[in-house]
Amino acid sequence: MRRAKVVVLAVAFAGCAHAGLKKVSDCDQAPVEQRLQCAACTVKNDVPGTSEAYEYRPDNDPSNRCVKTN
Repeated sequence: MRRAKVVVLAVAFAGCAHAGLKKVSDCDQAPVEQRLQCAACTVKNDVPGTSEAYEYRPDNDPSNRCVKTN
């Protein structure tokens, strides 16, 4: 019983490995076919003077991968 709980928790944490990519340089962690979209999303964080922050979430639905965090 206890071993099953540990396995479930391990799988849950592994699923969160790409919880959110915030830098263009982190986009190499996204699947190859999503790296361009990741860069387009996270480059917004490098714009000086903006208070908005974006995070690319490769595991989300394609229409909701670039998420505003502020």
